[in-house]
Amino acid sequence: MDNVFQKICDIYPHYTLKSKLKKKFFYLIFTIFKFFLNGPIILNFGKFYFLAYPQKKNYSRSLLTKINFPDDNEVNFFIDNIDKNSLFIDCGANQGFYSIPIAGSHKDCEIYAFEPSNNEINDLKKNISINNFKNIYTYDLAIADKEGKFKFKDDNIENHSTKGGYIIDDPNINHKNISMVSATTLDKFIEKKKIKHNKKIFIKIDLEGYDINAIYGSTNLFNQYFTVILFEFSRMMVGNKIYSNKNFNEFLNRNNLIILDIKGKKLNLDILHEKLNSLKKKYNVCGNFLIIKEKNLNYLKFRN
Repeated sequence: MDNVFQKICDIYPHYTLKSKLKKKFFYLIFTIFKFFLNGPIILNFGKFYFLAYPQKKNYSRSLLTKINFPDDNEVNFFIDNIDKNSLFIDCGANQGFYSIPIAGSHKDCEIYAFEPSNNEINDLKKNISINNFKNIYTYDLAIADKEGKFKFKDDNIENHSTKGGYIIDDPNINHKNISMVSATTLDKFIEKKKIKHNKKIFIKIDLEGYDINAIYGSTNLFNQYFTVILFEFSRMMVGNKIYSNKNFNEFLNRNNLIILDIKGKKLNLDILHEKLNSLKKKYNVCGNFLIIKEKNLNYLKFRN
């Protein structure tokens, strides 16, 4: 049945399914086939291909049910603002939901994708391979506020599971499926790469609450480069032992940084906390937000 469904996807590629009616029709076809599919199914998005798995625990299944790419507003922000003098860093790259479409739109842009989960980095490499992209470089490293070895809880041990993983700071905690991973900081990585200071650096961070650590490890980037960070504000981040509203505010003020939503509206931490507190208990994330130097705001493009 995979071959039959693949032929349907080839005849009606995803980049043509723009109307609600076409998306509903495709979803109807998928619901008929889903019980008989193993995957992966190769989906054509025009400028790139992406492997989608029909299993419920696999995040790529959303490409078969919702048709749209996840975080499409955020991905489009990067696509709109990256130019030939830019590089993109994907922290918590998963299967490449950011790296692959950005590489498809900017084939000359160097992309550094970090993913310590074995399952996810393998899926990422498969997506790179089917596109024959030469500009994405993968690293099975974690991103933190300091270099070293860390305990990593990998929730992706089941077949086709892409729940994610996270660093465990408490040395006394010993869960199943914990391994040791190497970590670096964004400052150290860029320093070792000897990136020229005229480069624009765009960064996406999605680290299951460790976003704040990665941000604190980027001080030099903010002060030496045109740097834009997209991060996830979540209950996990607020619950991180190094997080506090006061310390984060001091970090932002000390480095002349501001927080924006994806449309360019200025926000502050109090507003983000209000958004987080207003969430229903079953939700952990209130959205993705940007951090930049205030002086660089006018150089960015935003969609309405």
